[in-house]
Amino acid sequence: MEAAFQRPYRHPIGQTAGVHDPAEDPRSMPRHVECQDCHDPHAANGASALAPQAPGPLAEVSGIDSEGRPIASATFTYEVCYKCHGDTAAGTVVVPRRIVQMNTRLELDPGNPSYHPVEAPGQNPDVPSLLPPLTTASVIYCTDCHDGDDSRRVGGSGPAGPHGSLNRPILVRNYSTDDFTQESPLAYALCYGCHSRESILDDRSFKKHKKHVEDESIPCSACHDPHGISAGQGTPSGNTHLINFDARLVSPDPRSGRLEFEDLGRLRGRCYLTCHGFAHDPKEY
Repeated sequence: MEAAFQRPYRHPIGQTAGVHDPAEDPRSMPRHVECQDCHDPHAANGASALAPQAPGPLAEVSGIDSEGRPIASATFTYEVCYKCHGDTAAGTVVVPRRIVQMNTRLELDPGNPSYHPVEAPGQNPDVPSLLPPLTTASVIYCTDCHDGDDSRRVGGSGPAGPHGSLNRPILVRNYSTDDFTQESPLAYALCYGCHSRESILDDRSFKKHKKHVEDESIPCSACHDPHGISAGQGTPSGNTHLINFDARLVSPDPRSGRLEFEDLGRLRGRCYLTCHGFAHDPKEY
């Protein structure tokens, strides 16, 4: 396990003085992590579970529930994550978005226009790219994406869980967010772990996926915000399908001044924006 902590993107074990007292309100956790913040050495066990239930290694660990309330013992894995990545979240934004939100608890709320299905199945009934056994009724763990790059999940021998990774921010597989990234199985390996590359590039959901991702070398992250868009910031027509543009790559349409997506119904929409110097004024599909 020690080797995993030498990876460049890792939880900052012990890097700030002080040890978290479980009796304290978890919302006041200091900006550091100790092993016992996620693992109770007297209760942890090897029991497995189905998402989103907390498995044995997280047994009897405190958490923050989906409403932001402290709980003595987490029932769901995401409740342990919310202690640091919820209402007290701080740090550097990896991808600067049109809508900025650091609180992952708000991003994953099932009441949002869209979200990855961590707390509940997603909003979209049409996701033809999902790889079996995943379906639109599936729920996943935070650790399906945030895990060690040497985890057993990807054929390695390292510990399971978000201890450390070569991939920022503690991702189990590579996820490129730079503009002009040449599409490849490696560039978007994180996405292709759940979504069929063949389906994406065959335009089975969005008619212009191949044009954007492969032909124009625009990263998935230019349009899609993987956690979700909070209901307090997004709209039911403008932020479905995890749409929340990367502000580095996408700018307003010069004629209308608009920078937005409009959902027009099943597998239809239009965009007002400028990307790679090309104005969408709008572009409809």
